[in-house]
Amino acid sequence: MHKQYRTLPNHPPYHQSDVLTLASLAWLATGLVLLCLTPLPAHDAAHGWSPAFWLIVAPAVVLAMLHPRAVLAPAKNWRRARSSRGTRR
Repeated sequence: MHKQYRTLPNHPPYHQSDVLTLASLAWLATGLVLLCLTPLPAHDAAHGWSPAFWLIVAPAVVLAMLHPRAVLAPAKNWRRARSSRGTRR
């Protein structure tokens, strides 16, 4: 059964996972920009791998948890294609 969400007048209904997905994508994109275009190091002696974790790994994990099929499906397809290549003649 679908949950009913309260919507504001003149606004389309939304799902919470869509908002979380957009927030995670924005977080990941911002982290990539910060690590690539600024002198912020991925590894620091004082903080270890913390900047890289919070800017890239954490939003990627959130996205993987929100959409596990998108993460697992390519691996299943790759294994299936690889195993079928060996059996063809």
